[in-house]
Amino acid sequence: MDVKLGSIVMVLVMFFIAKISFETAMDKKITEEKSNDRSPASIDQSYQDHLNKK
Repeated sequence: MDVKLGSIVMVLVMFFIAKISFETAMDKKITEEKSNDRSPASIDQSYQDHLNKK
């Protein structure tokens, strides 16, 4: 059982890249779902309401 350090490092790097890719893909799906909840116009209206209260 001769396992070289380079092989272990390569496996760890591949797992790290897969993890980052998976997290990025999941983050985009969550962001797309959240972006549909509220439009920029409602944010502007909320800000205007806030300013009018002062």
